[in-house]
Amino acid sequence: MTPFRSAPAGYVARWDDVEREVLARVARDVAELLRAEAGLEPGIEVGDGVAFTGVARVPQDPAVQRLLPDAHEDDADVATEFRHLTQTDLAAGKVARLVAFADAVDSPEELPDDPRVGAEIVVPREGAQEFAGALTDLRLVLAERLGLVDDDDVESLHDEVFAGVEDDDEGWADADDADDADDADRAAGESADDEVAGWERVGLSGAERRYWGGVFVAAGFAQESLVEEMLADLRAGRPTA
Repeated sequence: MTPFRSAPAGYVARWDDVEREVLARVARDVAELLRAEAGLEPGIEVGDGVAFTGVARVPQDPAVQRLLPDAHEDDADVATEFRHLTQTDLAAGKVARLVAFADAVDSPEELPDDPRVGAEIVVPREGAQEFAGALTDLRLVLAERLGLVDDDDVESLHDEVFAGVEDDDEGWADADDADDADDADRAAGESADDEVAGWERVGLSGAERRYWGGVFVAAGFAQESLVEEMLADLRAGRPTA
């Protein structure tokens, strides 16, 4: 994965196939989780100024609570009323940008002849804020699954991920490899019935934690480089839309 750079077409980076596939898959999974937790009915069209359609469902999943937090910590009535008035539109907007993000990275306009080069991801200036917002939502959900609470946790995870990269020349492996790497732990006493594959697992550990920690770090790298270029354009007085 290369950092985003400003270009005439927008903001451009190159992502390997596995980076594109994993981030697109997680974005779609998060969108579906958000739909279910927020109570968005299948008939609701996202992304077109959805109007309030009923009593908002309070999310039960802590990861979705990070995406749709209470507006007021000390006044439950105010928090409930705010959720009642805004949650449907907010959740629908987040779902729409997650799906748009997944479509953009999963199906780039042009694939290189040499897969080692990575596909070119082009983010139009007018869509850059939404693209960056989708990366933020991905990182918030993964942070909850990884048990990241503060900056110290994030820094420790970075150290853990990069230590693993130094020991593994393969880079990102397939998610199934992360499951296989934990077979010894399960054989030592962990029940196979407790295994939950993928980022949905709460309290990730071992190879799974390193794998999904790598996804979290990669999403952060992409987001930070994109926002830096957006700010550079803004400071230079260049058009941003």
